[in-house]
Amino acid sequence: MTKFTLTQAHVASILDPVGKGDWSSFVSAIDPNVRWVIASEKQDSQRMTGVYNLASWNEQVRTPLAAKLKNQEIKMSVSSFDVVGNKAIVQAYGEAVQLNGKPYNNYYAWFFTFSEDTGKVVEIREYLDTALVHEVNTTN
Repeated sequence: MTKFTLTQAHVASILDPVGKGDWSSFVSAIDPNVRWVIASEKQDSQRMTGVYNLASWNEQVRTPLAAKLKNQEIKMSVSSFDVVGNKAIVQAYGEAVQLNGKPYNNYYAWFFTFSEDTGKVVEIREYLDTALVHEVNTTN
């Protein structure tokens, strides 16, 4: 069986549509049993930190945060990414408007680990401004 080889083109195919508001390629590239660590392994629902799989991320992070934003989405722009072996290191910037009218402008660093067998993302380490996420959750 041929092992999956991660390429710049593969990562771009996952990330480019996100900049246009289409998250389907991003979500479909993630293994349902992904180990997704946001900022800390300590679960904090107000800062949305903790460890998630794809379903729990969607239920406990994506959906609740979107509900506090106008148009219920973040316009994500990828600043840069690098591929090292089976890992991709991504810098991104998200823009949205909170329901209270304040901006939600957050920087993200994602560290993706891809499976050599399936080509799916099996681990994500995500870092962002959790104080801003807390503000969104407590003021909207």
